[in-house]
Parts: sequence; C-alpha cells; structure tokens
Amino acid sequence: MITDDIKPPQANKTAPVFVAEAITDAAFIQEQDFAARQYRGRRENQEDYYAFADAAEPGERSLERLMLVVGDGLGAHAGGSVASYIGVNAFVRAYHEVDGHPADKLHHALQTANSTLGYITDRMPAVAPPMGTTMIGVLVTQKWMEWISVGDSPLFLFREGKLNRINQDHSLAPLIEERAKRGEITAEEAANHPDRHTLQSALLGMPMAMIDSPPHPIALQKGDIIIGASDGIFTLSHKALEELLSFGKHTTADKIADAIIFAIRRINYERQDNTTVGVVKIS
Repeated sequence: MITDDIKPPQANKTAPVFVAEAITDAAFIQEQDFAARQYRGRRENQEDYYAFADAAEPGERSLERLMLVVGDGLGAHAGGSVASYIGVNAFVRAYHEVDGHPADKLHHALQTANSTLGYITDRMPAVAPPMGTTMIGVLVTQKWMEWISVGDSPLFLFREGKLNRINQDHSLAPLIEERAKRGEITAEEAANHPDRHTLQSALLGMPMAMIDSPPHPIALQKGDIIIGASDGIFTLSHKALEELLSFGKHTTADKIADAIIFAIRRINYERQDNTTVGVVKIS
C-alpha cells in the first residue's frame, strides 16, 4: 500500500526511539493545519465519531504531536454510534496511560478500545449482536507519522499531486478485486459484488483478525496532506479526490475538509453513507 516515494527512511527493523528534547517540530494550528467535517448522508443516524487530541510528550509544546482517531460504527450491530463514540474515546484515553514508543502506545490504545467494547457487550442482553466499529488512530508530527487501523476506513497521503491509500483495507473488496484480476469475475461484477463491503476485521470486543500498522514511522515532507476518513468518502472516485486536493493544496485544512464534504453532497448519491473526513496539513 506504500509507494516507493513514501516508504519509511529506516533501513533496519529496529524502530527509532523518539526523544522529546530532540523534537523541534512546529505546533499544529486548529482549522489551519487540522480540521474535520462530517455528513450524515442518507442514513437515519450518524454512526461515525472522530476526535483530534493533543499527543505531545513531556517537554514538548502543546500540539507538537497530533492524534486523529476515526471510528465508523457498524450499522448492523447494536448501537453503532455508541460503539464508535466509546471506542474513539477509550483509544484517546488509553494512549496516554503508558510510556514508551509511539507504536507501542498506539497498540495499547487499540487493544483497550477493543476490550472496552467487549466489556460493554458482555453486559448487554444475550440476543443483542456485539457492538462494533472500525478504527483509525493516526499520530502526526511535522516530520513523521504512525498509525494503527482495523476495518475498511481509509487513510490517505497526498503528496506532490498523487494520492495514495497507505493503510490496509480489511473488507472483502481486495479479495474480490484479485478474483477480477485473475479473470474469475468481471470488473463490473467485482464493483457490484454484494460481499464487497463485508469486513474481515473490526473492533467487536473479540480478538481482531487483522491489524494494520507500519513497521516504522513514515517520513513526511512540507506540503503533504493526510486524510483519515470513514468509507463514505468513496462516493468520490480516487481521481476526483486527487484533483480536489490538487486545487486545495494552497489553502487551509478546514477549507479542504469543507470541499470534500461539499463534493460528496453535490453527487447526491441515493444510498450515501455517513462520511467523516479528518485533514492534517504538513507546513
């Protein structure tokens, strides 16, 4: 999922240790450098939830490290909106509970969010399905980023006119696309396959089948735009989103988020899903 121009700079498998005193990144500014917007779409409820959080370590200025967490509650399960709310908040709180390397803290936060949902599900009526949500947790400075994700919610990196999805898709869509490439089904059948959006992994309070996180931090550069979103953003084609970001690279994060939501609303898709778009700009 990571193209050659955005591969981590480290050549070995040992994750670097980040020392607070060595960090000289500028602090992020709300709305200018980071912003999020939501659209309920044609759904009865908004089952997405997101949070930005200050992830600065002791000795750093506030918002030198920024965290974005996005959860897309599973509509077929009990309380999708509650699940995403609980999961995101548990993730943010748990991140600050432990010391250590950012990747370890992200894994602790994810496991805590998952176990929190499991704790609540265990106390629900036995006939109720488990509470569930997808999740992306992204940690960003002006120089590097790390993430952890479960589910199909996308994490994009826009750099020098090119848009790349950099996290894994834990739905059945990649497997269905592979079938199309092998000629087992047509491209049209793949695009309209009824199981395309079925998840292979999600936060359900049970062991997670798939977790995506990079082996090393991803180096960032000036002008990069990071987007963490729920799958409602896929109403826009990859090309349309790329072109929109090309026009918006000289504006602020809030304007970019507004433009993405406006473009989705303008399409007026009759089955539009909830959409959450979180934007972080590297200046």
